[in-house]
Amino acid sequence: MKKIIIGIAAFFVFAIVALGFRTIKPGEVGVVVRFGKVVSVENSGVSWQLPLVTRIVRIPVNQQKIDGTYSTSTKDMQTTTEFVTTQYVVDVSKAKELYTSFLGNHEASIIMPIIASVVQDGVSELTIEELVSQRVELANKMTDNAKALLSPYGITIVSMQITDHDFSDSYEAAVEAKKVAEQKVLTAMQEQEAAKIQAETNRIMSQSYDQNVKFKLFLEKWNGELPKYMSGDNEMLNFLLPTETPAN
Repeated sequence: MKKIIIGIAAFFVFAIVALGFRTIKPGEVGVVVRFGKVVSVENSGVSWQLPLVTRIVRIPVNQQKIDGTYSTSTKDMQTTTEFVTTQYVVDVSKAKELYTSFLGNHEASIIMPIIASVVQDGVSELTIEELVSQRVELANKMTDNAKALLSPYGITIVSMQITDHDFSDSYEAAVEAKKVAEQKVLTAMQEQEAAKIQAETNRIMSQSYDQNVKFKLFLEKWNGELPKYMSGDNEMLNFLLPTETPAN
């Protein structure tokens, strides 16, 4: 009986010891919480903590990514959906305070709401055409604003990138109509320019239409017979009679 009791006790001791080992992966820190109170912060590796009364909350401290979709309005009241990718890093030295404030739920509690706010504020300052043409500048401005708001919490915004826009159907229809109108204007201008070039070509050809050209055309149509009656200033005589070339 004594051996059984000792065996059971040894089993429980072994189980407690085994359950106490915790592994923290590279790129994480472990916030050690005992009876609801933070007692320490452990770096990556293996540590032993008293089981049942102690737990470890793992907080990633390597670079994290959030892909978000944000519906907002531009300065000219156009509805748009922005697709934004945000990269951020948690300061290891602030992990304890971050857990104390947000209980390990800092991404949903503070990071994502601030990202949504800076996106909406940034888009609302631009017209929809400026939003397209100033995409990089807007992303840089959003990064700076989010960084300023989150740095007190030990969260560093590395970058924010606008990966795509999705505009309302009415705006896309207006853009398409504008493109069609611009194409019609361009076509009309091209046709007008072509007509000017043709007119200029005709004018130059008319000026260069000299006696040799006329004579060539006359020969192409002449049947080889001279007219019976011709006046002295008949144009045909000018074609048939040789022109004297002045001596040098």
